[in-house]
Amino acid sequence: MVGLQRQENMRNIDTSFLSHDECWGVQINGLQHCQQNCKWIGISACEGQNIRLTGYNSKGYRVGEEGVIPEDYDPAYDLSLAGRSQPQN
Repeated sequence: MVGLQRQENMRNIDTSFLSHDECWGVQINGLQHCQQNCKWIGISACEGQNIRLTGYNSKGYRVGEEGVIPEDYDPAYDLSLAGRSQPQN
């Protein structure tokens, strides 16, 4: 075959692991999203600041270099649990 072939890496993301009140870019693409793509980093409009500080979204799932890690859940960071406050690092 002559011509340019483009290969895309597609992932299926189960959005039930993503918090709806925080930046989906960092939750889907990982922590590098902030440095590579985000114009909001470092200002009050940033909705991923808490994820960058703690490494967890508000549902209690860790967010790594490549996005949310459903297998790494920590209830200490899950704000949906009544009467719990999020730990500060």
